Amino acid sequence: MTEEEVKVVKTNGHIASADDLFVTYQPKRRYRDVPLPMMGLTVRIQSLTEKELSEYQAATLDRRRGGFREQRLLDANRRLIAACLVDGDGEKLCTCPEHIQRIASWDGMDTQVLYDACAEHSGITKQDIEDLVGN
Repeated sequence: MTEEEVKVVKTNGHIASADDLFVTYQPKRRYRDVPLPMMGLTVRIQSLTEKELSEYQAATLDRRRGGFREQRLLDANRRLIAACLVDGDGEKLCTCPEHIQRIASWDGMDTQVLYDACAEHSGITKQDIEDLVGN
């Protein structure tokens, strides 16, 4: 690839310049309201930045052994929910480790609905999870 090719990315038929991507573009959070069937409540989730998504994924890996940390696999769904869950003003609701542990006591249907919404909203696919586990 030439240097010029590296500087552009094709998006929606428009070739973005480096300035488009790194100067003009102002990242914005995306939000989605998710009804929880068993709690009878609606919660709000936010999109993750690339940094937040990478940190979530890396936290599952055991750097010393090149595998997975069992405890991190057990709470992976709760950690993603905690990373995405916000109030109506976009402020994080899960602000301490105890909140992540409290999610463990929620009804499984609600946590599955919420995890699925968080994964989809963050761009995590089943294939991503399979690839992470397979490597």
